[in-house]
Amino acid sequence: MDWTWWILTSAVFLALYDLCKKASVAGNAVLPVLLFSSSAGFVAYSAGLALNERLDAVAALNAETLALSAAKCAIVGTSWIFTFRALRTLPVSIATPIRASAPALVFLMAFLLYGERPAPMQAAGMAAVFAGYFAFSWAGRREGIDFFRDRAVWCAFAGAFFSAVSAIWDKYVFQIRSAPVETVQFAFQAGLVVFYAAVLGATACRKRIRGFEWRWTIPATGTLLAAADWLYFHGLACPGAPVSAASLVRRLSVVLTFFAGAKLFHETNIARKTIALAAVVAGVVLICLG
Repeated sequence: MDWTWWILTSAVFLALYDLCKKASVAGNAVLPVLLFSSSAGFVAYSAGLALNERLDAVAALNAETLALSAAKCAIVGTSWIFTFRALRTLPVSIATPIRASAPALVFLMAFLLYGERPAPMQAAGMAAVFAGYFAFSWAGRREGIDFFRDRAVWCAFAGAFFSAVSAIWDKYVFQIRSAPVETVQFAFQAGLVVFYAAVLGATACRKRIRGFEWRWTIPATGTLLAAADWLYFHGLACPGAPVSAASLVRRLSVVLTFFAGAKLFHETNIARKTIALAAVVAGVVLICLG
C-alpha cells in the first residue's frame, strides 16, 4: 500500500479522536483524562497485537527501542498536556486548526534537519498557513479571544510545536534507525501511561486534583488515537515517505473535525473561521502539490 493511503486513513481516525478529545476534556480535569485515555489506548493496542498474533513485537523490545520510545513519550506527552489544556476552554473550531497547522513547523524543521527543500509552491503554501493564523486571530476577537494574550491560545501553539518535534522524531526513528513499527508503538503506548501517572502523581502531591468527571469518550479517545497512530507509523515507515508531506496530509483531518465539531458543540462565528480554515487547507494542498 502506498504511504498516502495509510496516512489518509489515519486522518479519518484522527478526526474522530479530536471530537472525542474535546468532549472528554471540556470543563474536565486534564491530567486524569490523559491518564485514563492513554491507558485505554494501551489496552486496545495490546489486544490488537494479541488478536493478530503479533506478540513477537513485544518480545523484540530492547534497550535501543525503549530509549527511542521514551524520548517520543516525553515529546508527545508534553504536546498533549498543552493541547488538552487549550482545548479545555477554547472552541474546537479554533484549537484544532491551530494544532493542524503544525505541519508548517514540520516542513520548516525538515528543511533545516533533513534537507527537504521547499519548491516555490510549497513556500507559498507555508505563507498561506501563517496567513490562516492571522485570520483565526481576527475571528477569535469576535469571541473575546486575544491571540497574543490568551493563555489557552499559547498552550495550543505550544502543543503544535511539540507535535512538530514529534513528527521529526518519527522520521528519525522509522526511516533512519529503521525501528520496527509495532514494537515502538507498544513501548510508546505503555510509556505514555507511565508518563501521565508520574505527572499526575507529582501534581497531586502539590495540589488536589479537582473537577474530574468520567465520560465514555475518554477511553474512546485513547483507542481511536492508537488506531490513527498505527496507520500513520506504517505510512511513515514506507521507503521514501516525506515526513513533511505525510504530516500535512494527516492533518487534513481538521476539515472533518472543524465542521462536525462546530455542529456538535454549537459553536459560533463559523463563517469567519471557515475563511481562516480555508487558508490553512489551501496552504496544506499547495505544499503537497509542490
